[in-house]
Amino acid sequence: MTAVLLARELVLLVMVGILRRHGYPPPQVNFLGKAATFNLMYAFPLLLLSDGSGWISSLAAIFGWAFAGWGTTLYWWAGVLYVVQVRRLVRADAMAG
Repeated sequence: MTAVLLARELVLLVMVGILRRHGYPPPQVNFLGKAATFNLMYAFPLLLLSDGSGWISSLAAIFGWAFAGWGTTLYWWAGVLYVVQVRRLVRADAMAG
């Protein structure tokens, strides 16, 4: 899971480099990215809590993995939206110049 999240960060690092080369600032944060962060911030403590025994840890595992799944999906979805945004900016820049 860590590798999947870090891979998205590497993709965005490349996008920021492309934007800088064209003179643009990094893209603004969008609501989808905020929702992804919210989900992941709940997922990790719940997954740590699930490393026990009993019904609380079982419940924490269920909700922790649910938040982790949704958070990772939303995290990548927001990343794809950033890539689309960068692509449009670069394409518009090429057409103007």
